[in-house]
Amino acid sequence: MASGDVVTVSLRRFDTSQPWGFKLQGGTEYGLPLFIAQVSPKSIAGTAGLRNGDGIVRIGDACTNGWSHENAKAELIRAGNDVDLTVQRGAVNTADPAVKAAGQQAASPRVELDEGSINPHMNEGSAYRDVKPKTYQILEQQLGGSGPAPSALGRGKAKQAAGGGGGPSSIFDRKKQERSGYLQAQGKTIQKAYGEQ
Repeated sequence: MASGDVVTVSLRRFDTSQPWGFKLQGGTEYGLPLFIAQVSPKSIAGTAGLRNGDGIVRIGDACTNGWSHENAKAELIRAGNDVDLTVQRGAVNTADPAVKAAGQQAASPRVELDEGSINPHMNEGSAYRDVKPKTYQILEQQLGGSGPAPSALGRGKAKQAAGGGGGPSSIFDRKKQERSGYLQAQGKTIQKAYGEQ
């Protein structure tokens, strides 16, 4: 078919997980007609006969004259898995520098950060409550309400042995007789002390 011919290309796929295999560019915001910028040869669009530079005249029954890029994308999504594109062959020269420049504008970042909306004082602590884990709260209760100094943790056993309680409870702080019976062997065992015959 010669350049300028208007043909209908039918695209069919089983589900939306399969890509169409073409890149759409143009639209009123770029001052260009909607056109196919790139087609993957072995894709659905490539095997159906879509070519680079084809201008899109209709998507389904809707005429695309004066459409923005977003309108065309929305119509392709609305069409689902069965899309009929009416295209004009060779409508746009994809090697033209003006067309390439418009394509680079289209590839600009999708999200822009508005730094004016960020509160510079958001991490200063006044906006957050002081959260302590449950185990830390229990330890504070047992130690008398104030957190222990780092060096005080090592002296806890010595204090308890001297009769000055206040340390956290542990099974190793109890006297040997008060420990549960499962720690003591009852009767004959297979374990022997080192060196015992």
